[in-house]
Amino acid sequence: MKILLIQPVMDERTRTLWPPIGLAYLATAVRRDGHQAFILDCARDLRSEDDIKFYLLNHNPDIVGLNVYTVTLRQCRRLASIVRTAIPSARLVLGGPHVSALPEKTLDSIPEADFAIRGEGEVPLRKLLASLSTGENVFDTVPGLIYRRNNTLRINDPYFAPDVTEYGIPAYDLINPSSYWSLRGMKKGQFPVFFSRGCPFPCTFCAAKVTSGQQLRRRSFESIFDELGLLQNKYQVNNFIVYDEGFGTAKSFIMQFCERLKREGFTASFEMGTGIRLDQVDEELLTTIRQAGFNTMIALGIESGSERILKLMKKRTSLQLIREKVLLMRKMGFKPCGYFILGYPTETREEMEATIRLALELPLQEASFTAFMPLPGTEATRWLMENGELPPDFDFSSVTAGSITYAPRGITLEELQSIRRRANLRFYLRPRIILPMLNSVRQIKYVISRFVAMFLRDRTCQTTRG
Repeated sequence: MKILLIQPVMDERTRTLWPPIGLAYLATAVRRDGHQAFILDCARDLRSEDDIKFYLLNHNPDIVGLNVYTVTLRQCRRLASIVRTAIPSARLVLGGPHVSALPEKTLDSIPEADFAIRGEGEVPLRKLLASLSTGENVFDTVPGLIYRRNNTLRINDPYFAPDVTEYGIPAYDLINPSSYWSLRGMKKGQFPVFFSRGCPFPCTFCAAKVTSGQQLRRRSFESIFDELGLLQNKYQVNNFIVYDEGFGTAKSFIMQFCERLKREGFTASFEMGTGIRLDQVDEELLTTIRQAGFNTMIALGIESGSERILKLMKKRTSLQLIREKVLLMRKMGFKPCGYFILGYPTETREEMEATIRLALELPLQEASFTAFMPLPGTEATRWLMENGELPPDFDFSSVTAGSITYAPRGITLEELQSIRRRANLRFYLRPRIILPMLNSVRQIKYVISRFVAMFLRDRTCQTTRG
C-alpha cells in the first residue's frame, strides 16, 4: 500500500520549518511491512490548496495520515476536506497530540477521517494497515485505534513500547535534513534528534506526556550512536539538537552520554533543545557537558516569579533554587535562557509583574514570555473547565500559534497581550542585552522574529473576558 504522511504548517504566519521526525518514525514502521511511504511537509513543500491537490493526485495514496496538533486543528480540517475531495477512495487516519488529548472528539471535529490513533502510532498503524491490506477490517485488536462501528465510537487503549529502541531510526531519506537549513529553519549542519519518549513530571500546563506517556523510556546507546553516525556521515549534520523531554531530566544519563561520546571518539556539537531541569545542575555536570561540546546557551523552564504559581504548576522548584542555579551557570561560562508563562489560571497582575522582575534580575542571555495556552489533556485546562472558566464545549481550534484565548479572571486578553509586549521590551531594550547581540547574527534574528511575531499577533485575540 502507498502511505502518505502529512505534516501541517505549525505556524501559518511565519511558516517556520521544523522536520517532522515523528512522521519519519512512522515511515520506518510501515516500510518494515513492505509498504511504500511518502512524507509531505506543507510548510516546506507547498503553499496553496491547488499545490496540495496536485500532490495528492500525482501520488494517489491508499492511506493518508494527518498529524494533528491543537494549534493546527483549523488547518487540518481544511486538509482533510482537500484529501476527501481529491482522492475520495483513500482512507484518512489522524494522529498526533490533539488526537491523544481528545480521543472522544477528534472524529467529530474532523468528520472526513476514517480512523484516528492515540498514543504512539508506530505499532497501531502497522496493525491497522495489516487489517486493511487483508480486507479483514478487524479493528478491536489495533491498540490506540479510534473508529466508528454501527454509529458507535470505539476507542482502544493506547500502546507505549516498553523498549523504544524497537522503533528504529527515522526515515531521513524521506525528509532530507539539509532541506531544513534555511532562514526559516535551522542553520547549516543542524538537526534535532530524540533519545527518549515520555515525560515523568507533572507540570500542569504541558501536554508532552499526553502522546508519549508519563513513563520515561530511553533508547539504547547503540541505537543513538547509530543514528548520530548516519546523520553525520550521510547528511553532514554536525550540530545535534537533543529535543526530547527526557534528556535534561537526569544528570546520570547526561553524564553517561558524555562518557560514551568520549569513548566512541564522536566529535560534534550538541544543544539541549528542551533545556535542563535546574535541580540536576551542578558544577560536575556543567563541566562535563562543556567538555563534551554542548552549546553554552541552555534553555530553562523557569515559568514564573511567583512561588504560588510555581506550586500550582507543579514545577517542583523554588525561586531560591532558580536564582542559585542560574548564577552558577553564569559563573561557569554558560548563557542561560529563560522561558516564562504569563496569564496562568488565577494569576494576578502582581504575580505577572513578579515574573517580569525575576527575568530582569537573573543574568539571562535571552527570555521568552508566552501567554498560557489552554491545551486539551492538561491538568490546568481540566481545572478551567471544572471551575467554569472555560465551557465544556470550548472550541480548541481557536488555540493557534501566537493567539491568546484565555486570560485569568479580571484581566482581558488585550491586557495580557500588552503585559507580554511590555515584558519583552523591558527585557531586551537594555544595554546589557542589546549590545552583545550586535556580534551575534543568530541572536539578532531571534529577537527580531520575536518582536515581529509578537506585534503582528496582537490582533489574534478571539474574545475578551473580564
